[in-house]
Amino acid sequence: MSFKFSRRSRAKLDTCDTALIAVAKGTLALNIMDITVVEGHRDQLKQTQYYNDGASKVQWPNGKHNQLPSEAMDLAPYIDGSISWNKLHCCVLAGMVLAVAAGLGVRLRWGGNWDMDTEPVTDQDFQDLVHFELVAR
Repeated sequence: MSFKFSRRSRAKLDTCDTALIAVAKGTLALNIMDITVVEGHRDQLKQTQYYNDGASKVQWPNGKHNQLPSEAMDLAPYIDGSISWNKLHCCVLAGMVLAVAAGLGVRLRWGGNWDMDTEPVTDQDFQDLVHFELVAR
């Protein structure tokens, strides 16, 4: 099976930095898991809403999603016709994304390992397992 981004995912991905686009396309090309682009660029209204709801820790315009092109993307597993927020699915996808990024020489921070140490997921309070952002080059 060969996975392809939907028109909606492509439109969101097109708001991202070219390095993120390459990582997302490379991850999908592995044909291991179908994925969807949940978000690329985020406008002020949406960023403020996410901050107020506790879904983001940063206010407009300080988030990597708030840049244009976006320096962050949210990618989620797409399983059996819908987004999976299952922690295991998200962690498998994160491993794929981070491996593809490393192969391309792109430094990413994952929302499951904000401090980029050797202990992902369990040593932090705020989890954003579908979030990937560029690290200063």
